[in-house]
Amino acid sequence: MTRMHRRAALLVAMIAFCAGCDTKLKSNYKSLNLVNASGKITLDGAPLEGAVVSFDDPTDDTFSYGMTDSSGHFSLQIDSEMKGVKPGAKIVRISTTRKILGLNVKEEGGDPSEKPAQQPERVPDKYYKKSKLFVEVTPDKSRYDFELKSN
Repeated sequence: MTRMHRRAALLVAMIAFCAGCDTKLKSNYKSLNLVNASGKITLDGAPLEGAVVSFDDPTDDTFSYGMTDSSGHFSLQIDSEMKGVKPGAKIVRISTTRKILGLNVKEEGGDPSEKPAQQPERVPDKYYKKSKLFVEVTPDKSRYDFELKSN
């Protein structure tokens, strides 16, 4: 075998080895015991469209999030790949101005002149910044509805 053939064989072996490699990190979702959770949000009796809903875990600063559709319905996800929320006590936060990358914001950066003007928050602070909404997420409960009042 010539030197050139050895190099070619080594290159083919390296390519074959790397072809089986997966460079993405895989999350261990099974260990999180995620619960599929969804619900509906109304504000003064009307469906609240375009609101970001988060179930925040006060023990570890993680959260699951979703966005309401035109009927006020939402479904929670833990990240851009997996639906669900970890079981346990959660603080619920609802906002029409909160931005989450991949949910209602495409990418950071870009031309600031192309960004739309910020709309005023429609949800009172008692449901967002100073939220008093608490839920206990359990595997046997998947529906969480919230009837918000503006006063």
